[in-house]
Amino acid sequence: MGFVDDVEFLLDDSAKVIHVRSASRLGQSDLGVNRKRIEAIREKFN
Repeated sequence: MGFVDDVEFLLDDSAKVIHVRSASRLGQSDLGVNRKRIEAIREKFN
């Protein structure tokens, strides 16, 4: 629908993990869209 989202990636090299935070700038809920988008990105690296 064209809403702007923010996403942050934090590389924790010592733990060998990448922490991800994704949030909508507007509204109370995105109905799981951000989670689905991050999961799609995650699948590309598996």
